[in-house]
Amino acid sequence: MKKFLFILPILLIFACSTQHKLQKSFTGKPVSILKEHFGSPITIFKNDTNSVYVFEKTEKLRSTEINQGKLTLDPIVSPEVKKTERYYFTVKNGIISQSRFEKEYER
Repeated sequence: MKKFLFILPILLIFACSTQHKLQKSFTGKPVSILKEHFGSPITIFKNDTNSVYVFEKTEKLRSTEINQGKLTLDPIVSPEVKKTERYYFTVKNGIISQSRFEKEYER
């Protein structure tokens, strides 16, 4: 029982990750679904057998005050950042065979 309670949260973390959701919803489907969902790709890398489509979503996150739960004279403020999400899809013969996701924060 203890092993089950230890393994269950780990499985839930991996099952609910963004990478797993990408693979589940796009792998094995045609490229036209990508254009409907993400728009036009930023770049396309072509190899001999397959091509990699790269899509980007950029979002500006505003600065906010971090609440410490007590009255302070000098508030702590998080900096304003630009969040960039990149989606990489490997396409072979018009069908998506692999997907990858990365996130980047820039001050």
